[in-house]
Amino acid sequence: MAPFSRFLVAVAVLLAVIGVVAAGGHDDGGTRYSGIFSFGDSLTDTGNSLHLAATRSGPTSRPPYGETFFHHPTGRASDGRLVVDFIVDALGIPNPRPYLAAGESAGDFRRGVNFAVGGATALGPDLFTSRGLKQFVPVSLANQTSWFKNVSQHLGSVHERRKIMARSMFLVGEIGVNDYIVALVVNNTVREARTLVPHIVAAVRSALTLRRLPHHHQFNDH
Repeated sequence: MAPFSRFLVAVAVLLAVIGVVAAGGHDDGGTRYSGIFSFGDSLTDTGNSLHLAATRSGPTSRPPYGETFFHHPTGRASDGRLVVDFIVDALGIPNPRPYLAAGESAGDFRRGVNFAVGGATALGPDLFTSRGLKQFVPVSLANQTSWFKNVSQHLGSVHERRKIMARSMFLVGEIGVNDYIVALVVNNTVREARTLVPHIVAAVRSALTLRRLPHHHQFNDH
């Protein structure tokens, strides 16, 4: 299959997934989901990169980024909207506030948060350092899940957190491509990038497991 054909198939699958999400988002005429918590890299980042020292002056802070839909740069790696924007629009829920732009009140977090950062990796700095590699952006999936834990502390009791999480959608990814880019740019070998696969899969699995924490009383209720 030609590369462009594979791209069209990927787009078709993605649109189908969005359609299923939108169809499943309504229950008896109401909205099933009240918010969305998203994790990832530039394919999901809706503004965190503008609030991080390493990226705030990057390309997404300047035109032509943002000029088609928002008419100004928003930190999105697009001239328009990202998939997460279309998902929240289809579900009729607020676009999650970028974590690094949010305050500390529960009101900033109850309807969801976007933890994604452009250039973020699935793996943390320790593994890269052990291989003589360095992240381009000092944010990993572990950082994002740590931010999620911090947010949970602002959402009230365990019971209240359960209610919020039960009505929230969790979007994890895309993430991992920057890990491979780091390996390819520094070592320029596919072999090095391939060895990262099991580590990246484990990192994503760990983040998905974290989603269940509020339902197992693993957050302190203080």
